[in-house]
Amino acid sequence: MGVTISTHNGSAVSREHNIRNPKVVSKEPHIDMNGSHEVWIDEPVRKAYDRLFGEAVEAYNAKQARPERQIKSYYNDICKDSKKHPVYEMIIGIYGKNENGSPICSAEQGKEIMRRFVEEWQERNPNLELIGAYFHADEPGADPHVHLDYIPVAHRYTRGLETQTGLVKALGEQGFEKKGKATAQIQWEKRENDYLTKLCEDMGLTVDHPKIEGRKHIDTQELKLQVQLNAFESKINTLRSDFEKISDIKQDEEKKLSELKSELNKTNEKLLKLKIIESNLTELINIQPKKNTLIGNDCIIALNDWKKMKATAVSGCKAIAEVERLRKENERLVKTLESQKDFTRKKLKEDYMQQADNKNKNRLLCDYLGIPEKANYDQTKRLLQKQGLGLVKNKNLGR
Repeated sequence: MGVTISTHNGSAVSREHNIRNPKVVSKEPHIDMNGSHEVWIDEPVRKAYDRLFGEAVEAYNAKQARPERQIKSYYNDICKDSKKHPVYEMIIGIYGKNENGSPICSAEQGKEIMRRFVEEWQERNPNLELIGAYFHADEPGADPHVHLDYIPVAHRYTRGLETQTGLVKALGEQGFEKKGKATAQIQWEKRENDYLTKLCEDMGLTVDHPKIEGRKHIDTQELKLQVQLNAFESKINTLRSDFEKISDIKQDEEKKLSELKSELNKTNEKLLKLKIIESNLTELINIQPKKNTLIGNDCIIALNDWKKMKATAVSGCKAIAEVERLRKENERLVKTLESQKDFTRKKLKEDYMQQADNKNKNRLLCDYLGIPEKANYDQTKRLLQKQGLGLVKNKNLGR
């Protein structure tokens, strides 16, 4: 009897879940808070984007004559693009039990194989920057597995940044091109699966690869339910990933609002000081000499002093012009601030409505299948078995 392996690839990524942030995993009942988990690699995605694309963004912005065409946050731009994903994730695992229920591959042996897979990742995939590797053995009912988070990096773009994130182009630079129905991603995933197989065989394990054709014997209704359950699990992970993206965008928008308010306050302070100067200089501008001295009812002013006062008044005119410029700048900042507030409120409202819609769909799916909304994988499996239904064996993917 041999082991089976998994190299599942997707775009639903949750760093807080992977690093086992207590605020997140304490609400996830399928995780044992006292279980074993390790962080092998961990780089925050924003920091990674600055490292990987920072120079390209600077070079692009330097060529833009209009400030509004400059890129402020490449990461945020990718998050807002519905056709792109900022980070991808592959989950690998080695599964299988003997007839007595003991694992075919021991926990330490499996960890060593998966660590080698991670350590040699960058050599195999120079265009897929690995920013996270997390070992999880703290999910009861699921075998140990590793989450690998990576960012595709491709070069020589002719539009936009010279270096951008793009999975197809990044794989193309690694030599994977579409051949018939076999896309670059399919070929690459097979290569990674084959490599994990080789690592297992090097450790003396036999790897079984179940044939997908066996699925045609599954009852049609059962297959539909399996597809629905897969979609349900995928939605949960997508929602978790979307929530983290929304939180990042919200923090950025709040930072922009704070900076605008600070700039507005400084401008107001300058306006106040210059208005005081303006009021004091108005009378000085109208002073005119009659003789070598100015003889008035109350004072005598020397001509040289008058010239100095006149020069001061003239410089005051420049201050008045500066007041007008700052007044206009103040109006622009106020409009920008209000516009930024409107955009932030609109964006947060849209994200909230989208989450509410997804949550409602998930609730309806649970109701349709007769599954409690907070049920974990094993509870879901037992409920379906009571109804005489099967379940796709994908719990080993572990989320």
